[in-house]
Amino acid sequence: MEYRPGRPAYWDETALAEDMKRAFDICNGCRLCYNLCPSFPELFRFVEGHDDDASRLTAAELDRVADLCYQCKLCYVKCPYTPPHHFDLDFPRLMLRSKAVRAKKAGLSRSDRFLGDPDRTGRLGTLLPALTNWATTAPAVRGVMERVVGVDRRRRLPRYARVRFSRWAGARPPARDPDVVVFSTCTVEYNEPGLGRDAVRVLEHQGFTVTVPTGQQCCGMPALDGGDMAGAVARARANVARLADYARAGKPIVALQPTCAYVLKTEYPLLLDDDEAAAAVAAATVDVTDFLADLARSGRLKTDFVRSLGPVTYHVSCHTRALGGGGRGRDLLARVPGTRVMMVEQCAGIDGTWGLKAEWYDTSQEVAAKLTRTFQQRRETEPCSDCKLAGLQIAEAAGRAPAHPVELLARAYGLDDGAATAAGGRGGTDA
Repeated sequence: MEYRPGRPAYWDETALAEDMKRAFDICNGCRLCYNLCPSFPELFRFVEGHDDDASRLTAAELDRVADLCYQCKLCYVKCPYTPPHHFDLDFPRLMLRSKAVRAKKAGLSRSDRFLGDPDRTGRLGTLLPALTNWATTAPAVRGVMERVVGVDRRRRLPRYARVRFSRWAGARPPARDPDVVVFSTCTVEYNEPGLGRDAVRVLEHQGFTVTVPTGQQCCGMPALDGGDMAGAVARARANVARLADYARAGKPIVALQPTCAYVLKTEYPLLLDDDEAAAAVAAATVDVTDFLADLARSGRLKTDFVRSLGPVTYHVSCHTRALGGGGRGRDLLARVPGTRVMMVEQCAGIDGTWGLKAEWYDTSQEVAAKLTRTFQQRRETEPCSDCKLAGLQIAEAAGRAPAHPVELLARAYGLDDGAATAAGGRGGTDA
C-alpha cells in the first residue's frame, strides 16, 4: 500500500480503491478496532451487506468510511498488521490518501479550505481579538459561519489572544546556543500564548536555555484533515527548513501540542519522502509533557514546588496515546506534593477539524459522551488535558477550560502569569 504522496501510485484512483478494499477485508476479519471510532462499525456493516466480500464495496461506501475517520490514530496503535507486517496496513494514512485523491479531483470544499489554514484565520483573528471573540459567540454570526464555512454553530471555538506568542518570545533576549527548541504550534501562537509562556518558564526553571525559532507555520494537520496534501507538504517543508539545523546539532525540538508532535515525528518523513532534514527533525521532536516526564523519571526535574494542585482529572489525548504517552503526564503531575491525579483515556471527538464541522457535530458528541460524562461528574477537580482542541469539548462538561500539564506545573512552581514577568528568563527567539 502506498502512503507517500510524492509517489505516482498514491494518486492512482484504481490502486487506491484496491488498497482500501484489501484493507477493509483485513479489518473485517480482525475487528479489534470495532469500538474505536465510527469508521469501523460502518465498515463492518457495509462488508456484511455484501456477504463479507469487501471487493464488492462501492465507491460511495469507501468514501463514507474514510469521511468518518478523524485521525485519532488509535487504530494504528492497536492494529497487529501495521508496517513492517507484510499486510502493510496503516488505516489512518489510507483514509488520508482517500481524502487527498478526492480533493485533488474535485477541489477542496469551502469548509476544508477555511479550517485547513489556521495561520490565515489566526492572523486575522488576532488583528482585532475583542471583535473576533465577540463574533464567534454571537448566535447570528455563528449561524452565518455554519452556512458559509460549515463550522457548527453549537461548537465552542478557541478565543484569539491579544498578544501572540511569537511577539512575547521575540521581545526576549536571543538565545545564542539553546539547549531546547520550542515548536510553538498555531494553537499556542494565536489562541493559547499562556501555554507557550508557561512552557518556556518551566523549561528554563529546569536550567535549559530555550529558543523559539521565528517563521514557524502550522504543522499541517488541519490541511491533511481536508485532503489538502499540497498545503500540508508546503508547511512541512517550511517548518523543516526552520528546524533542521537545530535537529542536526542534537537539540530537542519540544512541541507544545501532541498532534503537532505526532505530525512532525511521524508524518513529515512520509510527506517529504525520506528527506534527510525531515528525518532529522522527526528524530529530534518530542511532546513537551513527555520531555518533562523523561526529566522526572531520570531524577532531573526540579521539585521546588511552592503550591499543590489538589485533585486533578487528567485527560490523555488520543495523539498523546499515539505517541506512546499514556500515563506519563499523570506521573509527572503526581510529583507535585498534595496532588492526586485521576487519568481519563477517552476520546474527545474533535481530533483536528472533524469535530468542528456541522456535518459531524452530533457524531462527535456521541464519540465524546464517556469523556464529557466523566468531567461532568468530577467538576470539583482541576480539569487538565494535553490537547487544547480536546479542551473545547471538556470545557463544556467541566464548566471551565482545562489546563495543560505544563500550565499546572508552572502554577506549582509559582512561575505562571500571576507570579512571573513577561521578560523573565534566559532564552528567547532567534533572528
